[in-house]
Amino acid sequence: MDEKRRLFKKIFIAVVYLAVFTGLGAGIYFLVRPTPVPPPPPAPVIYPLEVVWSQAFIAGPELYSVGAKIRNPNTDFGASSFSYTFYLYDENGASLTALAGESFIWPGESKYVILGGVSLTKAPVKTLLQLGEPVWREVKNFSGIDLILGNINYGKGKVGSGKFFSVDFTAGNNTPYDLGKVYVSAIVLDKGELPIAAASTLLENLKSKERRPFSIQWFSPFPGTPNRVDLNISTNLWGTPALIGQ
Repeated sequence: MDEKRRLFKKIFIAVVYLAVFTGLGAGIYFLVRPTPVPPPPPAPVIYPLEVVWSQAFIAGPELYSVGAKIRNPNTDFGASSFSYTFYLYDENGASLTALAGESFIWPGESKYVILGGVSLTKAPVKTLLQLGEPVWREVKNFSGIDLILGNINYGKGKVGSGKFFSVDFTAGNNTPYDLGKVYVSAIVLDKGELPIAAASTLLENLKSKERRPFSIQWFSPFPGTPNRVDLNISTNLWGTPALIGQ
């Protein structure tokens, strides 16, 4: 009987010691264990730029311009720069030329890219635009830049003026910053809302609060009947970083 009691006592003491040491070990582990590092947030989803249309336009005898409308579906990301290349083909699918350029785009913006002065002996009937990889920049809560176009008038040039068609406008910079380069694009549309002519211009050193009259002109006839003109004004946000936080 005494032997059994001693055995039970030894077992009881062993269990107590085991519980104590287990508790101490667990306590020390939780005191000295490294703080878990939270997983990184998921990478933002950035969608590619979209080409709405691309086209070549008659600008004169054996002279053309090329234009395209592109759209940025990302509302929190713009591109400080991206390259692009227009590829022009004749009626047989043979390559006529490739024209490279570079541009930028705001978050959520739709804009035009236009190149003029394209000299070709054969008429392009197919135009493709290939976009390079944009340099994406995050811009939260972007609400646009206060650039305006007003006093817009367009129409055929007067007899003897040498102009076939012109678009007159006043570009305004309502931001508190002087802007080194402001880009204005003009697309002439027919009644079916199809583009029939394209041109662009660069306004340099547009001062804060300045209003500058300007004109985009065509000196040679282009096919189709103009119904309206779509104008776009833009500047590179990342050329004046203070614009992003205005």
